[in-house]
Amino acid sequence: MLRYRFVLIALLASPLLAEYSLAKDIPVQGRFFAGTTSVDPQNVNETIEAQSLKKMDKVSQFGFEVTYPLLNYLDVGARYTKSLVHNDENPSDINTEYSADLNQDSVLLLARIPFVKSSSVHVDVFAGFGGSNTTFKVKTASQDGEFTRKAVDGWYASPYAAYGASVGVGYKHVFFVIEGGFETNKVDGFTRSGSASTNIETLALSGSYVSIGIMLDGVPGSVK
Repeated sequence: MLRYRFVLIALLASPLLAEYSLAKDIPVQGRFFAGTTSVDPQNVNETIEAQSLKKMDKVSQFGFEVTYPLLNYLDVGARYTKSLVHNDENPSDINTEYSADLNQDSVLLLARIPFVKSSSVHVDVFAGFGGSNTTFKVKTASQDGEFTRKAVDGWYASPYAAYGASVGVGYKHVFFVIEGGFETNKVDGFTRSGSASTNIETLALSGSYVSIGIMLDGVPGSVK
Protein backbone atom coordinates (compact mmCIF):
# COMPACT_ATOMS: atom_id res chain seq x y z
CA MET A 1 0.00 0.00 0.00
CA LEU A 2 2.78 2.44 0.90
CA ARG A 3 4.46 1.80 -2.45
CA TYR A 4 1.33 2.96 -4.27
CA ARG A 5 1.25 6.18 -2.24
CA PHE A 6 4.75 7.14 -3.30
CA VAL A 7 3.95 6.26 -6.92
CA LEU A 8 0.87 8.51 -6.71
CA ILE A 9 2.92 11.44 -5.41
CA ALA A 10 5.48 10.93 -8.18
CA LEU A 11 2.81 10.84 -10.87
CA LEU A 12 1.11 13.98 -9.55
CA ALA A 13 4.41 15.84 -9.41
CA SER A 14 5.57 14.80 -12.90
CA PRO A 15 3.88 17.69 -14.78
CA LEU A 16 5.88 20.08 -12.62
CA LEU A 17 9.12 18.46 -13.70
CA ALA A 18 8.26 19.01 -17.36
CA GLU A 19 8.54 22.76 -16.75
CA TYR A 20 12.22 22.21 -16.04
CA SER A 21 12.99 19.43 -18.49
CA LEU A 22 15.82 21.47 -20.05
CA ALA A 23 17.29 22.49 -16.71
CA LYS A 24 20.07 20.64 -15.00
CA ASP A 25 18.86 21.13 -11.42
CA ILE A 26 15.52 21.97 -9.82
CA PRO A 27 15.67 23.82 -6.47
CA VAL A 28 13.55 21.39 -4.42
CA GLN A 29 12.08 22.35 -1.04
CA GLY A 30 11.57 19.50 1.42
CA ARG A 31 9.86 19.59 4.82
CA PHE A 32 9.68 17.09 7.69
CA PHE A 33 7.14 17.95 10.38
CA ALA A 34 5.19 16.84 13.45
CA GLY A 35 2.24 18.46 15.18
CA THR A 36 -1.28 18.20 16.58
CA THR A 37 -4.77 19.00 15.34
CA SER A 38 -7.54 20.07 17.75
CA VAL A 39 -10.71 18.09 16.97
CA ASP A 40 -14.20 17.58 18.39
CA PRO A 41 -15.96 14.53 16.88
CA GLN A 42 -19.08 14.84 19.04
CA ASN A 43 -20.87 11.66 17.99
CA VAL A 44 -17.71 9.58 18.49
CA ASN A 45 -16.99 11.15 21.87
CA GLU A 46 -20.54 10.54 23.06
CA THR A 47 -20.09 6.85 22.28
CA ILE A 48 -16.58 6.27 23.64
CA GLU A 49 -17.01 8.44 26.76
CA ALA A 50 -20.15 6.49 27.64
CA GLN A 51 -17.98 3.36 27.51
CA SER A 52 -15.37 4.82 29.91
CA LEU A 53 -12.81 5.94 27.33
CA LYS A 54 -11.14 9.34 27.25
CA LYS A 55 -12.50 12.06 25.00
CA MET A 56 -10.85 12.49 21.59
CA ASP A 57 -9.74 16.12 21.35
CA LYS A 58 -6.32 16.00 19.67
CA VAL A 59 -4.81 14.13 16.75
CA SER A 60 -1.05 13.66 16.49
CA GLN A 61 0.47 13.96 13.03
CA PHE A 62 3.82 13.68 11.29
CA GLY A 63 4.95 13.52 7.69
CA PHE A 64 6.90 15.09 4.87
CA GLU A 65 6.36 17.47 1.95
CA VAL A 66 8.12 18.16 -1.35
CA THR A 67 7.51 21.28 -3.46
CA TYR A 68 9.01 22.76 -6.61
CA PRO A 69 8.99 26.38 -7.87
CA LEU A 70 6.49 26.59 -10.72
CA LEU A 71 6.63 30.37 -10.98
CA ASN A 72 8.60 33.11 -9.19
CA TYR A 73 5.93 33.42 -6.53
CA LEU A 74 4.33 29.99 -6.62
CA ASP A 75 5.60 26.64 -5.32
CA VAL A 76 3.59 23.46 -5.93
CA GLY A 77 3.93 19.91 -4.71
CA ALA A 78 2.55 17.20 -2.43
CA ARG A 79 2.44 16.32 1.26
CA TYR A 80 2.05 12.96 3.01
CA THR A 81 0.70 12.90 6.59
CA LYS A 82 0.26 10.09 9.09
CA SER A 83 -2.35 10.91 11.78
CA LEU A 84 -2.66 8.90 15.00
CA VAL A 85 -4.80 8.85 18.14
CA HIS A 86 -4.66 6.51 21.13
CA ASN A 87 -7.31 7.07 23.80
CA ASP A 88 -7.25 4.74 26.78
CA GLU A 89 -9.62 4.31 29.72
CA ASN A 90 -10.90 6.97 32.07
CA PRO A 91 -10.00 6.11 34.77
CA SER A 92 -7.16 3.76 33.84
CA ASP A 93 -7.56 0.09 34.74
CA ILE A 94 -4.54 -2.21 34.61
CA ASN A 95 -6.83 -5.24 34.39
CA THR A 96 -8.29 -4.28 31.01
CA GLU A 97 -6.93 -3.11 27.65
CA TYR A 98 -9.77 -0.94 26.40
CA SER A 99 -8.94 1.86 23.96
CA ALA A 100 -9.92 3.82 20.85
CA ASP A 101 -7.24 4.06 18.14
CA LEU A 102 -7.18 6.13 14.96
CA ASN A 103 -4.76 5.52 12.09
CA GLN A 104 -5.08 7.75 9.02
CA ASP A 105 -2.92 8.26 5.92
CA SER A 106 -3.49 11.33 3.77
CA VAL A 107 -1.99 12.98 0.70
CA LEU A 108 -2.39 16.68 -0.05
CA LEU A 109 -1.64 18.42 -3.35
CA LEU A 110 -0.77 21.98 -2.44
CA ALA A 111 0.42 25.37 -3.61
CA ARG A 112 2.52 27.79 -1.55
CA ILE A 113 2.88 31.53 -2.11
CA PRO A 114 6.07 32.88 -0.49
CA PHE A 115 5.85 36.45 0.85
CA VAL A 116 9.32 36.62 2.36
CA LYS A 117 12.19 34.51 1.06
CA SER A 118 15.65 35.50 2.23
CA SER A 119 18.72 33.57 3.32
CA SER A 120 17.47 33.62 6.95
CA VAL A 121 13.65 33.99 6.92
CA HIS A 122 10.86 32.35 4.91
CA VAL A 123 7.17 33.28 5.23
CA ASP A 124 4.40 31.80 3.06
CA VAL A 125 0.72 30.91 2.85
CA PHE A 126 -0.63 27.72 1.31
CA ALA A 127 -3.76 25.78 0.38
CA GLY A 128 -4.29 22.24 -0.82
CA PHE A 129 -6.71 19.43 -1.51
CA GLY A 130 -6.33 15.66 -1.38
CA GLY A 131 -7.66 12.51 0.23
CA SER A 132 -7.30 10.07 3.13
CA ASN A 133 -7.63 6.42 4.13
CA THR A 134 -8.77 5.79 7.70
CA THR A 135 -8.95 2.99 10.26
CA PHE A 136 -10.63 3.50 13.65
CA LYS A 137 -10.60 0.70 16.23
CA VAL A 138 -12.66 0.65 19.42
CA LYS A 139 -12.36 -1.94 22.17
CA THR A 140 -14.52 -1.65 25.29
CA ALA A 141 -16.53 -3.92 27.58
CA SER A 142 -19.44 -3.78 25.14
CA GLN A 143 -17.75 -3.61 21.72
CA ASP A 144 -14.62 -4.75 19.94
CA GLY A 145 -14.69 -3.62 16.34
CA GLU A 146 -13.08 -1.69 13.53
CA PHE A 147 -14.31 1.10 11.26
CA THR A 148 -12.48 1.44 7.94
CA ARG A 149 -12.74 3.85 5.02
CA LYS A 150 -10.15 2.93 2.43
CA ALA A 151 -9.85 2.90 -1.32
CA VAL A 152 -8.20 0.05 -3.20
CA ASP A 153 -4.75 0.05 -4.79
CA GLY A 154 -3.32 2.89 -2.72
CA TRP A 155 -5.85 5.55 -3.75
CA TYR A 156 -7.70 7.64 -1.20
CA ALA A 157 -11.31 7.30 -0.11
CA SER A 158 -12.28 10.50 1.78
CA PRO A 159 -11.73 14.15 0.81
CA TYR A 160 -9.16 16.12 2.76
CA ALA A 161 -8.14 19.80 2.51
CA ALA A 162 -5.96 22.26 4.42
CA TYR A 163 -4.84 25.87 4.35
CA GLY A 164 -2.59 28.01 6.51
CA ALA A 165 0.75 29.81 6.80
CA SER A 166 4.29 29.00 7.87
CA VAL A 167 7.31 30.88 9.17
CA GLY A 168 10.83 29.52 8.82
CA VAL A 169 14.02 30.81 10.45
CA GLY A 170 17.46 29.48 9.55
CA TYR A 171 20.38 30.02 7.25
CA LYS A 172 20.86 29.24 3.57
CA HIS A 173 19.37 25.75 3.04
CA VAL A 174 18.23 24.68 6.54
CA PHE A 175 15.29 26.25 8.41
CA PHE A 176 13.29 25.60 11.55
CA VAL A 177 9.61 25.98 10.60
CA ILE A 178 6.40 26.65 12.53
CA GLU A 179 3.15 26.17 10.61
CA GLY A 180 -0.45 26.82 11.60
CA GLY A 181 -3.68 26.32 9.72
CA PHE A 182 -7.01 24.56 9.44
CA GLU A 183 -7.79 21.07 8.14
CA THR A 184 -11.10 19.94 6.63
CA ASN A 185 -11.22 16.23 7.33
CA LYS A 186 -14.52 14.34 7.62
CA VAL A 187 -14.77 10.58 7.15
CA ASP A 188 -18.00 8.65 6.57
CA GLY A 189 -19.21 5.57 4.69
CA PHE A 190 -17.38 3.20 7.03
CA THR A 191 -17.06 -0.54 6.55
CA ARG A 192 -17.56 -2.20 9.94
CA SER A 193 -16.08 -5.40 11.30
CA GLY A 194 -16.38 -7.14 14.64
CA SER A 195 -18.89 -5.67 17.07
CA ALA A 196 -18.43 -2.06 15.93
CA SER A 197 -21.09 0.36 17.21
CA THR A 198 -23.79 1.47 14.78
CA ASN A 199 -23.93 4.83 16.60
CA ILE A 200 -20.79 6.00 14.79
CA GLU A 201 -21.65 7.03 11.24
CA THR A 202 -19.08 9.79 10.72
CA LEU A 203 -15.73 10.80 12.15
CA ALA A 204 -15.25 14.59 12.14
CA LEU A 205 -11.53 15.35 12.33
CA SER A 206 -11.62 18.93 11.05
CA GLY A 207 -9.90 21.54 13.17
CA SER A 208 -7.00 23.92 13.61
CA TYR A 209 -3.48 22.56 13.79
CA VAL A 210 0.06 23.60 14.69
CA SER A 211 3.21 21.83 13.56
CA ILE A 212 6.95 22.27 13.83
CA GLY A 213 9.61 20.89 11.56
CA ILE A 214 12.74 21.20 9.47
CA MET A 215 12.77 22.65 5.96
CA LEU A 216 15.52 22.01 3.45
CA ASP A 217 15.29 24.78 0.85
CA GLY A 218 17.01 25.01 -2.51
CA VAL A 219 18.30 21.46 -2.51
CA PRO A 220 19.13 20.55 -6.14
CA GLY A 221 16.91 17.91 -7.72
CA SER A 222 18.53 16.65 -10.89
CA VAL A 223 16.55 16.10 -14.09
CA LYS A 224 18.08 14.23 -16.99
